[in-house]
Parts: sequence; C-alpha cells; structure tokens
Amino acid sequence: MNIYSSNLQKLEIQRHQLERLWQPTPSQKIRQAASKLLSTTGSWLVHTLTTGSQPRIWTKETKQGSQWCVYDPVGNQQHQFSSEDALRVWLEQRYNN
Repeated sequence: MNIYSSNLQKLEIQRHQLERLWQPTPSQKIRQAASKLLSTTGSWLVHTLTTGSQPRIWTKETKQGSQWCVYDPVGNQQHQFSSEDALRVWLEQRYNN
C-alpha cells in the first residue's frame, strides 16, 4: 500500500467519524420535532387569541397612489379605500353600529 492510499483511507475514516458526530441522535431529532410543533402551535394560539374580531389594515401601492385595505373578520369581508379618511369613516360606522 502506498502513502497516498493510506492517507486517503485515514481521511475517509475521519470523514465518517465527523459525519456521525454531525448527525443528530434520535432523541435530538424527537426534541427538535417537538420544539417545532410547540412553536407552531404556540404561534397559532397567540394569533388566534389576539386577532379575534379586530380588523386588519394595510396599504398597497397602485398606479393611482396608496390604497387603504381592511379585512373585517366579523363579516369575513375585505374593503378598499382611496384615503385614510374614508377608512376612518368606515371604522367609525363599524364600531357605532
């Protein structure tokens, strides 16, 4: 056996050892999956409990300018307004009715 093949074998052995060290153990895989599940469930729960019937408002840019958009979960409707003032009028009517 020459020096080159001997060094190559040593490198292969080291590579396999490092790959085994890098791979998570079964218990680590379970912990990672459980952590991801809990995080996803927690995010969903916080979102569900905090959004409730509150409208979600955002703006989008169009060729005509800024468009004010609102999603109303109570009526499951989406509305668009050309101005912030028009949106405010709609919000006041929503809460006063």
